[in-house]
Amino acid sequence: MERVALEIGHLSNVHLTLPAKAYNTVTMGIMLWATAGKRMDIVDLHHVTRYGNKDRVLFVCNHRSFFDFFVITATCFWNTKLSRRILFPVRSTFFYDHPLGPMVNGAMSGMTMFPPLLRDKGDDKRAFNKWAIDRCVEELQVPGTVMGLHPEGTRNKSDDPYALLSAKPGVGRVALGADGAHVIPCFVLGPGNSLPKEFGLNWRAPQDNRIDVLFGPELDLSDLRRNDKGNSTALEASQRCLEAIRALSVEQRRLRGIPVTPQGVNVSP
Repeated sequence: MERVALEIGHLSNVHLTLPAKAYNTVTMGIMLWATAGKRMDIVDLHHVTRYGNKDRVLFVCNHRSFFDFFVITATCFWNTKLSRRILFPVRSTFFYDHPLGPMVNGAMSGMTMFPPLLRDKGDDKRAFNKWAIDRCVEELQVPGTVMGLHPEGTRNKSDDPYALLSAKPGVGRVALGADGAHVIPCFVLGPGNSLPKEFGLNWRAPQDNRIDVLFGPELDLSDLRRNDKGNSTALEASQRCLEAIRALSVEQRRLRGIPVTPQGVNVSP
């Protein structure tokens, strides 16, 4: 199943990019407008609007919802000149391991949730994941490619929406390997995991259920590229991405009037 799903993803993202762009522009654009269009508050978008259709951009974002990067996609579609060739690599538990996975991937993203990263720890899976990281770097060499990755590596299910998991080195490897790509941190808070519920909130109570999207300035990782020491350097790059996301979470709380300690931890009003 993984092999079949991988071939479908490869075909879609190498040979059928125009249909994928068109599908996401129309179908996913309507879905995102219907579920989030009335709720979004976007902060510091100027960090993104400076880039154009041929620029290569890597977004690094916190991971609370299945739809974090869908919100970022909508923001880019509606407000920037960035390319609509967008890739969001995913863990393969469903989208590449289940017979229905490619159908859902296609329906939700035009197969742009690619390439997969495998959860199993065997030697063959580790070798595949190394290939997947290299493939991410390779894709970011293509002019006009936008990619989104989570430094945390997996969805954070804790009750505290501002808690962040530890950084994983994979994002750092991509950020360092894709020399010339612009690495932009972002923080998203508000979307849930149920599309019907999101649709209802968008139309019944948008002011009470805001979706905050904050963008930070481009990260400079040039010093790490010059002094590359393998996995430790990649981890440091991922940690820098995570700290930039954490700083945006503090800014979001400040804008919403939520008190924080100097370390950015929530305190009671």
